[in-house]
Amino acid sequence: MAKFDGIRMQDLIEVQDPDKNGGITLVFKEDRFLHIKIVDGKLVAESVPE
Repeated sequence: MAKFDGIRMQDLIEVQDPDKNGGITLVFKEDRFLHIKIVDGKLVAESVPE
């Protein structure tokens, strides 16, 4: 799960539900984000920065 190493052990600051794209965004300190949405029936997550 190296994809999520950037947000591991970071403090969660805010949850945007729904976000501007119709999914959920978790906002962590140090400007780190986890965008979660459902695409074609599957859960898709993107960590920024990755």
